[in-house]
Amino acid sequence: MNLKSLIVAAAMAAVSVPSSAQTTAAATAAELAELRAQLAALQQRLAALEAAQIEQQEAIDQGSDNLARAVGESASSGWLARWQWRGDLRYRHDTVEQEYADSSRTRDRVRLRVGASARVNASTRVELQLVSGEAGDARSSNVTLGDSSSRKSMYFDLAYAEWMPTEQWRVSAGKMRQPWVRTQSFFHDGDVNPEGVAAQWQQAATGFFASTFAARIAERASLRDSDVLGLQIGHRDRFGDGSSYTVGVGYFDYRGVDQQDVTQSGSAGGFFGNSTTTSGCRSARAGQCLANDFNVVELLAEVQLRVADRPMTLFGNYAFNDALGSDAGKLDSAYSFGATLGRASASLPKSWELGLIYQLVEKDALFGQWVESDFAAGLTDSSGYALRGAYQVSPNARLQFTYMMTETHRDVGVALNGIGTVKRRDFDRVMIDMNWSF
Repeated sequence: MNLKSLIVAAAMAAVSVPSSAQTTAAATAAELAELRAQLAALQQRLAALEAAQIEQQEAIDQGSDNLARAVGESASSGWLARWQWRGDLRYRHDTVEQEYADSSRTRDRVRLRVGASARVNASTRVELQLVSGEAGDARSSNVTLGDSSSRKSMYFDLAYAEWMPTEQWRVSAGKMRQPWVRTQSFFHDGDVNPEGVAAQWQQAATGFFASTFAARIAERASLRDSDVLGLQIGHRDRFGDGSSYTVGVGYFDYRGVDQQDVTQSGSAGGFFGNSTTTSGCRSARAGQCLANDFNVVELLAEVQLRVADRPMTLFGNYAFNDALGSDAGKLDSAYSFGATLGRASASLPKSWELGLIYQLVEKDALFGQWVESDFAAGLTDSSGYALRGAYQVSPNARLQFTYMMTETHRDVGVALNGIGTVKRRDFDRVMIDMNWSF
């Protein structure tokens, strides 16, 4: 019998009991006393539960306050405050048409980069970046969609420390960003991040600048290592009308590369158009090694001005391989020039740019491992045009397109099965990119 039923029964009994029924009245009084005791016990239990609940909530609130205070202190002056995170995702539709190929090739590809930089102290920082890729390819961070929805790989793309003792000096060590100034040419693939040490100096926002670097290309247990020593000096200035210029000269001394197999391991490896030999090789890939040394001198110039109230960039690059000397028939020169009208900027949604580039690279003018992988199949001994454009959809989204009309094997033919030796082989490419940054 529950509490409510007992109370109702007792009330009814009290009304209906005759005054002469003393025994029944005594029993009812006993039941009412028992009910009063049970009610008192219930009230005590409710009070205890309410007190415990209040105490528990106070503990939760105190813990939340402590956590928030700890996170706030860390964010303002601790571990979290030292890190700056960033990333971007690119989706690319890529179509290639190559002369004498059975058919054109169409791919959908993605690139994901996630990185962060952190302060070590007032003058030192470190930077890390992970990037998608296939076979660890140094010249490409794309992964092709397909292969039955297989997992895609991520690699360390950057891992270096940078020391800035003054505003003018930067000293870097590790797998770092390219420490030299570049133009919009395809002489150097932007995905290549050298591995070694570098020192950079600049007079100010304008004025003279310089850099020197030593990067490891190949480490060998019993043979000479391959590396590159470099130096670049230049000058930049700005005029009163807002136009500016940059000029520079660089020297890249590749050491221990001739008669060596200076290629990446696996499917990403290759000589990428440079001359090879099967004679005198100290290390070889499929019986071949590089035939020549590379001491590359590079000149660059870039001008930024305004045309029709829009920004315009003009550039020119020239390079030659001094290691070939006066050899007859040497193929040692490269040049590139172009113009871009407008500038797609994250700070200005709906801004746009349109540019045209022409480039020619003779067979042994540049070190093939570092030339742009998208232009002319990523080979030296090539030439052609690239039409490029971009539209800034929103602050964190950009649409781009590139149309490349190029030729490979300009001066030295390639043997194709069933066709024979072919020169000036057409290689056309269309890339449509959507980029999101975060």
